[in-house]
Order: sequence, then structure tokens, then C-alpha cells
Amino acid sequence: MERKFVMNLDPMNDGIVGTIEKTESTAGKCVVIGTNYDHKVISESRFEEITGKLSQEERLGLFIIGDYMLYYDNSKLINIDGNNYFIGSFLMVQVSNDGQHAYSWLGSGDIEAAKEEISDYFTEVIIDGERYDALYVD
Repeated sequence: MERKFVMNLDPMNDGIVGTIEKTESTAGKCVVIGTNYDHKVISESRFEEITGKLSQEERLGLFIIGDYMLYYDNSKLINIDGNNYFIGSFLMVQVSNDGQHAYSWLGSGDIEAAKEEISDYFTEVIIDGERYDALYVD
């Protein structure tokens, strides 16, 4: 059956109609940020899937900047003159203040402010004559 969305302000008969094969929620507001400043929001389950796999493969890196925790693939670090740089995308959550959890999720209005707060750690590196935006991790 083809899936479609119907909105006719009738709670008994509108909404998603048909078979749903794949779902993902962006509730939780974990953010994936690229070193090119692009970002997208992912679900808590996707966040846990990525960090779990990286941890299992002993590739999970953690970098704390102010109130933010950045999780990245540490196998992708590039050492230049004794300093580590990361090029790619990383997960970002906010350090929790509630005393019960390690981190809290970013609201959609917080994402640009968070990117601004960590912006001092972004730089440009040159690899084989090509310029790349990178995150300074040391």
C-alpha cells in the first residue's frame, strides 16, 4: 500500500495512512556538525548507535569545549607539527547541569549559538596543497 499523509482536521481519519517501513525521530536534538559548519539533527538512538560502534571499535574520541561534548572518530585525526586536527563530522551535545545525566540535548535554537561557541577551535589546514576546514583537537 502506498503511504500518504492526509490532513483534513479530523482526528479519526487524518494523519499517515499506509505502511511505514523506516522511521527516525529527531527528538532529543543531538547534532552532527561538519568541520565545514554544516549540521543536521539526529535522534538519540542514532547518536547511541554511532557512539556505540565507535567505542566498540576503540575509535571514539571525546573533546570538551566549554559546555559542549564533541564525539568524533579518533582514527581520522591528522597530526601536524605535534598538534591534532580533525576533518569530517562529529556529534555534539551539551554538558548537563541536572546532576543526573552526562549530557543534555540541544534545542534547534541553540545549535547556531553552540557552533559559535566552539568556532575558536576551527581552523584551516593544508594537505597536499588543498585547503580543508578542520577542528583543532589538542
